[in-house]
Amino acid sequence: MTDDIPSRCQLMRQLAALRERLREYGIRDASDYAEVLVAEALEGQRLASRVAKGHDVLAGLYGRVEVKCRQLPADGRVEERVEIGAGKEAGFEYLAVVIFQPDFAIKGAVVVPYAAVWELVAQQKYNRVSYSQACALPGSVDITAAVQAAAER
Repeated sequence: MTDDIPSRCQLMRQLAALRERLREYGIRDASDYAEVLVAEALEGQRLASRVAKGHDVLAGLYGRVEVKCRQLPADGRVEERVEIGAGKEAGFEYLAVVIFQPDFAIKGAVVVPYAAVWELVAQQKYNRVSYSQACALPGSVDITAAVQAAAER
């Protein structure tokens, strides 16, 4: 290896160091990151337990919020669907969907009322909703700017 190209071992050590720094923010993966951003954007509180029944954030204006995210693949495909598990039924008042670019920049974020989400996903085989579908549902609120601002903090 040349001096300017890190080895796999060096890259993995950098990854370990980054994971340790992210742990200070309660972030282990993309879903944790989305939850933190949505909580801040909605001026709510992220729940400490990762085993919360049906929701991830409590926010005054929105109540119980389930957060789902998707990171777009680096190959350019537009894959923006999130799955809502059947066990989540009646577990939240709003669904937040956050779409990340491949580099974790925020492409878009929306909150949608529970009733509108379930009406749509109940009609589908895999209980999935795309970001564009979520944005078009009755009562949806675009929170992209607030989530982008939270990401810059």
